[in-house]
Amino acid sequence: MAPHYQATTLIASPSYPDAITWSSDNLVAVASGHIVTILNPAALDGPRGLVVLRPRDPFPIGVVSREDLFEPSLVPTSLARDTEPCARSVSWSQQGFAPNSGCLLAVCTVDGHVNLYRPPVSEFCDDWVKEKLNNKHTLDTGYAGELQEPLSLRGPGRRKRKPVRVEGYVYDDDDGDDTSKDADFSLNPCPTSTKIPMKKIDMPVHEMAVVIAQAGSQNTKEAFSYNGENKLLPLITAKQYSRRNALLSSLVVAWSPVLPSHNTISHWCILAVGSKSGDVSFWKIYKPGHYTVDVCTVTKDPIFVGVLQAHNSSVCAMSWEVSCSRSSKSSLLLATGCSDGSVKIWSGDIEGLNQCTDAKEVSFSSVAEVTTNSSAPVSSISLSTPAQPRREVNLAVGRVSGSLETCILDLCSNKVENSSECHAHDRVVTGLSWGLDGHCLYSCSQDNSARCWIFEKNQLEEVPVHTNFPELKESIDLSVVSHQCFGLTLGPGEVMIAVVRSLDPNMLDQMYQARTQKAVVEFIWIGGQFLGIPLNKDIYISNKQSAKSSETNFLWWGSNILWSLKNYEKCETGLVLWDVIAALQVLMKSAPAFLETLMHKWVTDLFSDDQQRVSIDALCQCRKDMMSNVSSRKLHLLNIICRKVMLRDPAGENGNSTSTDLWSSLLLSSERELRERLVAFTFAAVLNRKSYFLKGTCAENMWFPVGVAQMRSWVSMNSGGVHNQLRSLSSTIKRLGSRINSVCEYSAKETCAYCSAPVHFESPDIALCGSVDPTIVPTERHKLSRCAASMRLCSVLEPTWYCVCCGGMVDKLVPETYFTMKTSPLLNAADPDVELSLYSAPAVPRCPFCGILLQRLMPEFLLSVSPV
Repeated sequence: MAPHYQATTLIASPSYPDAITWSSDNLVAVASGHIVTILNPAALDGPRGLVVLRPRDPFPIGVVSREDLFEPSLVPTSLARDTEPCARSVSWSQQGFAPNSGCLLAVCTVDGHVNLYRPPVSEFCDDWVKEKLNNKHTLDTGYAGELQEPLSLRGPGRRKRKPVRVEGYVYDDDDGDDTSKDADFSLNPCPTSTKIPMKKIDMPVHEMAVVIAQAGSQNTKEAFSYNGENKLLPLITAKQYSRRNALLSSLVVAWSPVLPSHNTISHWCILAVGSKSGDVSFWKIYKPGHYTVDVCTVTKDPIFVGVLQAHNSSVCAMSWEVSCSRSSKSSLLLATGCSDGSVKIWSGDIEGLNQCTDAKEVSFSSVAEVTTNSSAPVSSISLSTPAQPRREVNLAVGRVSGSLETCILDLCSNKVENSSECHAHDRVVTGLSWGLDGHCLYSCSQDNSARCWIFEKNQLEEVPVHTNFPELKESIDLSVVSHQCFGLTLGPGEVMIAVVRSLDPNMLDQMYQARTQKAVVEFIWIGGQFLGIPLNKDIYISNKQSAKSSETNFLWWGSNILWSLKNYEKCETGLVLWDVIAALQVLMKSAPAFLETLMHKWVTDLFSDDQQRVSIDALCQCRKDMMSNVSSRKLHLLNIICRKVMLRDPAGENGNSTSTDLWSSLLLSSERELRERLVAFTFAAVLNRKSYFLKGTCAENMWFPVGVAQMRSWVSMNSGGVHNQLRSLSSTIKRLGSRINSVCEYSAKETCAYCSAPVHFESPDIALCGSVDPTIVPTERHKLSRCAASMRLCSVLEPTWYCVCCGGMVDKLVPETYFTMKTSPLLNAADPDVELSLYSAPAVPRCPFCGILLQRLMPEFLLSVSPV
């Protein structure tokens, strides 16, 4: 029995809290010293991705005289000797923001810079690619972005502008040591009571840390000095340098959840950057207009929204959440923790942020401030919205002292209620993560402990974090030689956590291990323990199964897996269930009878509703109407479970002929239903575009269907088994005649890319060139792949999308609305206004039969994602 799934070592050790994060496309990033290591949990011994950090020049904000180096405000800077780069904070965006629809990685370094990185899809290398943004106001220099309007706009006492000066440099006329007189160098801190407009200042990126001040006498002369790039910089005081450096030095980054745009077509999110000065800057980033696996370019640059004056000292931790109260619409919540011990919760106006296209004002207001007896600095923070009730938000705060605080925010009254505190750890709390809709909380600390807490009746109750589970493959427990824990993160299916620990060099072999093994990442099972959700006692446990593990342990595994699969039925949840599939594969090997019982329970619930309960005998018949009445998401889940679990090894030692026939029948029926939906969706898009052309309405933003001729051939070949409405749509398409070329791509003739021989339609998956006449024996027939979405021949010259679940190839993406269908589109006619939104949605790289994220087929020596 093994409590952990697998472990792997790192060549560098983390140094800061929250050093590990799990992306929504199943990649794990670890901030380990001068590099950020990116792992695929499904192939820990395989290739890795890297973000190599290199030394950067300090912000060119000015120079101070040698006599001022020993001023109290400059002592930390003067005594600093650590010149090596180091990752301080890492954060993943949600799926869809990288050019290949993956996740962007934001990295904040100890020198205060923030950069965005994307997967090297077209570069074929290990190093992740730093985004080269077209906008001059980028994240590359910390807060270097939209800067504040001069003091002439602040009040009635306006100052005169000085004569023309050297372009791109700062002229500080205030020689005093009072930092309050250096107010012209700021980044528009916007308190909650007032919102100050901002103004763009266009200048090169490397000079944007310098801000033009508009105060002082015209006759005052400035002292200048040369920096390393032989550029003039102003002579400033120690306090001015300290204050400006704090404004520009970033400490922590955090991505918000995905939010819809006002036109519901494009989606966006907010990247928050906390600084040493206590400010939080916000950057709005849209999803790309289209996705590609060839030449990766970001089509939309980040938009600088503004700066919020959140605290009076360093912002150490941040956490986002979207929630809605009973009487209002959704709001974007941000929790911030400070080095002075204060914790605040802010509410962002989603409508205001949605309409924001420039740094005009910050649409955030203070909701509540958490007051506790502890003044210890905040080291980690986490927000969570429980499923019920919707008007509450759970907040957990970890501190340097090792204490753990929890409280509940009432969104109706904006009051913090039922706060509690416990001494959870002996040292700094380095990681917090809510799980299972706020039922449980995971924490870790530099005392090398990782703990699980059940949050019930506003109190924390500790339960063991380790879960006994049969090993899928032999692994080595490296936790016995670990020294400190620097973060934890929850898996996409919430049945596994990843913990990063530094290794004790005194416990390692000094010649072979201590040089290359600095830290370890552990993947620990958590699905077989009480986690606060109701226990499902409908799962039958035999004595033979309970001999390998306790009956309660199996019941909790079954209940937690069923809860996780139920959560994936929501379309807003990405289909990344690798940890759930891994757990089911372990059960298939160690307890096949229990797995069969569990999956029978799940599949009957999948097709049942409040009015009708479906039995396993009815599923054996695989009635067509049963498939047509369920959502596309449920069919995608069924296909994944069939391919990756129940039919993964049908002829193996655990195979059962009766069970194999059931799941094979379900898979064939489900894929047949999804193919009919795809063909009907395409035919309806053609007719919809035709009606818009007849009305003279522009259909430029509507999805352009392709492969219509091949789909009509498929309907003709299967005319006896398809839906009657689908045959009717095919006949309507045929009656369009030559007019069809103006509304879609219609080409029945296809040729082989290798020998130019004709290719006839024989199958929607593969094709063979040459004649279909059996009396003609071709000299060579090339086997070609067809697009799973359009049934056309895939290009052999350009890269195509690939599905790691079913192995299908896709070169024409399908709109996102196809994957959110509640029932078959053939059951009833759609409203014209609804149809417009269906076909105007952006095309997304998802498999039409599995629903998972498509990707480029990468060589085995390069990192790739494994959603399942």
